Amino acid sequence: MQVDLYEGETLVGTAILEHLDPPMGVAFGPFWPTDHFVSNVHANVIDGEYVGDNGRSLTATTDQHGSLAASIAVMDCADPRTGKELSLVFQDGENFAAIFAVHPDYRAYYPDPENGS
Repeated sequence: MQVDLYEGETLVGTAILEHLDPPMGVAFGPFWPTDHFVSNVHANVIDGEYVGDNGRSLTATTDQHGSLAASIAVMDCADPRTGKELSLVFQDGENFAAIFAVHPDYRAYYPDPENGS
């Protein structure tokens, strides 16, 4: 799922949420910044070091679901093998399930969607 990350009305980057941790309500994947992304302003982790909860000023949106009710964390690593990653932590399990119930990681953890949380 593609997610656009905004600060106000300014697009700071795009991510593809490829992976899930269903019991934790976390979705994550590679992040591609725009020219408006400033690592020490928008990233929570820079080169493996926590620098603060900088995701509070950001909003994650998708075309299908609009604004996502989730905490936002951007990890920025200068090493090209690691790169940049966006993680979204959903506080509401039902919201997470409604968005990701068909995702393979979700289905692997909750094979019967009727009984997932």
